[in-house]
Amino acid sequence: MSETSIAPEAVVLRNEDVLYSEVADGMSLMDIESGRYFHFEQTGARIWLELSEDKTFCDLCAGLEQEFDVETEQCREETEEFLASLLELGLATLRK
Repeated sequence: MSETSIAPEAVVLRNEDVLYSEVADGMSLMDIESGRYFHFEQTGARIWLELSEDKTFCDLCAGLEQEFDVETEQCREETEEFLASLLELGLATLRK
């Protein structure tokens, strides 16, 4: 688990150098720079697609809460953990 804390007003954007494709069970990604492949299931794929927009962390979570019918605290904790992983892997960047 990461120690990264994402402020509600922060914007996380996906690394545009990472190639991705929607597949039947989610999303497959390839980080060209590292040569590493990744696979996200439905929720991770949905978050990845949302990172192309200029959404704050707070707005991202609000949309996910409605779409996936999840409690606010659980959504924020799990989304923050997922985003922290993307940041650590260089798949996304943080704009505060």
